[in-house]
Amino acid sequence: MTSFISDLNSTDSKDPLRKWRRLTLAVSANPKELSIHTQRIMLAMDIHLQPYLSGALQDFFTTLKTTGRPVKEKMFNLTSPLLGVSSRAYFREWLDKNTDHHLDCIRYPGATLISDSCRKTTTDNEEDEATILTTFLNENYDNPIDKARYCVAYGSIEESQTLLELCILSKKRKQPLVEQELLGIYYHSQNKEALEAMIQNILNANKPLSENWKTIQSIAKEW
Repeated sequence: MTSFISDLNSTDSKDPLRKWRRLTLAVSANPKELSIHTQRIMLAMDIHLQPYLSGALQDFFTTLKTTGRPVKEKMFNLTSPLLGVSSRAYFREWLDKNTDHHLDCIRYPGATLISDSCRKTTTDNEEDEATILTTFLNENYDNPIDKARYCVAYGSIEESQTLLELCILSKKRKQPLVEQELLGIYYHSQNKEALEAMIQNILNANKPLSENWKTIQSIAKEW
C-alpha cells in the first residue's frame, strides 16, 4: 500500500483525529453506508473530538431523512449527554417532526453532508461561510497541509481539496507532502472527476506526474 494511502488509512487509537479525517472522507464518498456513520459518531464521543459530535450526528440524520426513526432515536439518546443544549433541542425537534424542513439551516462543525433545510439557503450565505472559514485558516495555520486537515475535520472536503490543488499548481517546485495529502483525499473520497481534472491541470501546466499520481489513477478505475 502506498504511503499516501497508508497515512490517512491509519487506525492508530492514539491518533483519533487521523481516524476521524479518514471516516469523514469515507462518509463523503459513501453517505448511505450507515456503519461508517456509526463509527464516526462513536469516535466523536472521544473528549478530543466532541466539538464534531453534532456534525457527525447531523450527517447521520441527513442520510436517513424521514426513515429509520428508531435508530436515529437510539443514536440521539446515546450522544445526548455530550451535546450542547441547543444541539439537543435541534435534534429533538427533528425527531419529533420526523423531518428538518421546518428547522433553520445549521451546519454543525464536522458535518460534511447538506441537510434539506440548508439546501434552501442562498449562495450568499454559502459564500459568507467560506469567507469565515478562510479567514480563520489564515489566522491560525501557516501551511496548506494543516489548513487542509482542519477543513476535513470540520467537514469541508471541497475546501480542503481546493487548498491543496492550488498549492500544487501555484508552486514551481515539487510539493511531495502536499501531493500525498491530496492523493489521500482523492482516495478516501473516491472523487474520480476531481482527480482526473487535477491530472489534466498538472499536464497543462507542463508539470510531470509522479508515480503516486499514476498509481491513484489506476486505482480510480474501480471507483
